[in-house]
Amino acid sequence: MDTLTVEKLESLFEPQPDWCVSLYLPTHRAGKEVREDPIRLKNRISEAESQLEQAGMPEGEARRLLEPASQLCDFDEAANREFWQHQADGLAMFLSPEATEQYRLPEDFPELTVVAHRFHVKPLLQAVQQDGQYCVLAVSRNGVRFLEGNRSGLTERPIADLPESLQAVVGGEHQKGFNLHSFRVRASSADGAVPHGHVESNEEHELKRYFRTIDDALNAALQNDNRPLIFAGVEELFPFFREVSDYGNLVAEAIAGNPDEMSVEELHQHAWPLVSHVLQGRQKEHVDRWQAAQNSDLGGVDIEEILNAAHDGRVETLLLNPDCQQWGIYDADSRTVQLADEASAENYDLLDLAAVRTLRADGRVVLLDEPAELGPDGCAAIYRYAAPEA
Repeated sequence: MDTLTVEKLESLFEPQPDWCVSLYLPTHRAGKEVREDPIRLKNRISEAESQLEQAGMPEGEARRLLEPASQLCDFDEAANREFWQHQADGLAMFLSPEATEQYRLPEDFPELTVVAHRFHVKPLLQAVQQDGQYCVLAVSRNGVRFLEGNRSGLTERPIADLPESLQAVVGGEHQKGFNLHSFRVRASSADGAVPHGHVESNEEHELKRYFRTIDDALNAALQNDNRPLIFAGVEELFPFFREVSDYGNLVAEAIAGNPDEMSVEELHQHAWPLVSHVLQGRQKEHVDRWQAAQNSDLGGVDIEEILNAAHDGRVETLLLNPDCQQWGIYDADSRTVQLADEASAENYDLLDLAAVRTLRADGRVVLLDEPAELGPDGCAAIYRYAAPEA
């Protein structure tokens, strides 16, 4: 997968003098469906070419602009086959006369083509935030895997200093991540209490060393991370990790069994039922907070009001319908919105603008799975404070 930051999202959304083409399509990590992905891209390119011609761009210029994407459509070419066989769940491509950028992301994008003087970025919002994402730590005595993903699936991610195995820690082969600190007992956990008179066996001592090493590596890699983490391993190992782990979002229920015998797909199938209710609960908390705020000066659903609040840095949480576009222009000087029926050279998705401005002010953007409660503009906001009186 490719890394996408809020700063990059803002950069993509900057207005440009030339036409910008945004292409989104779902992709596949493996299987015969991989051969269908170039066909989806070809369809997106055809739609982009049609939109560019309708906007007045000569056919030759449109084809030159789209050429970097068109070159990927021949699956039988060796370089292209390599490209398509190393995808995640979704592909986003951005083409302009100045540059071409592409991102393989763990998001199952609906197929979409947008031609405007800005790139269309709302489908990327999930990728730059942690809402909707989760992690799996798969541990056996023979190895450790860390995986991250969302409802679409999981992808393995290398973590610096994760030990290769229990033996690597016990035998002294794993040095960098090994810390000689005392066994930590979490006062709030009954499982962490050491029974009076209990004599620790050599195996217990070695397992605690193993899991402290794992926990140290995770602490270094997951600072300020709030994604739910699911443990996968045989039943006897989970208490050892739970006792030493400082991670605040460890899911109470683990995936039982030997993870060495589970594929990435199988781990996701076991994990998603455990984590989905956690993520749904977080979304419900946001909706409940908005419903409490909407009858006061601290909540709103009108796109113009929300854009003014986002411009002022007042939006704490922005709730969006991911399938909705609200085309138009926002004038910050007059603080007014001019709505349009579709994208054009002058207008853009106002929900993109609201999201980018919210993130720029360290707010949160939530794409709702069930956005029925939102207003007709496809958005709702919780404000940090009420608007000053005019």
